[in-house]
Amino acid sequence: MGNIQKSSIILFCLIASSCGYELQDTSSLATKSGNVYIETADPYSSFYRALKRRIKLSGISLSESRALADTIIIINNDDFEDRVITVSSSNYPKEFEINLEVTWTLIHQNESIIESAQYKEEGDYSFNRNQILGKANESKFIKDSLAEKLVEKILLRMNEVL
Repeated sequence: MGNIQKSSIILFCLIASSCGYELQDTSSLATKSGNVYIETADPYSSFYRALKRRIKLSGISLSESRALADTIIIINNDDFEDRVITVSSSNYPKEFEINLEVTWTLIHQNESIIESAQYKEEGDYSFNRNQILGKANESKFIKDSLAEKLVEKILLRMNEVL
């Protein structure tokens, strides 16, 4: 590797570190959070399943009991809303928008850290009434990806405050 390339890499690293740039990860969250309990009204929602799966993948231990948990995530609300964005000239929907809104609370060692935080994500897809099965799968994929995005935001926020 030439001197110019080495100098460029070193210069980039210096500039990136001097401006406060920091990679965000949740690797230290497992030690900060301890045992985590997730409280929800709907344990079958795609958001809850995504949150539970991501917590397990992060090496965070899940508690089956609220009393034994160090950290409690309360999902107050996780609702998807579908709405029509555009309609064809023959009055059939052409494009849908999917919104996921999550309201959550974080309690750590019996102290409320985050109270009723509200996060939103949205996505859209085109609709063709001749491809209903494929569009239903596309809708499910978008909902799952929106849930994953919000889970990532929540875990990053938890990592900041714990």
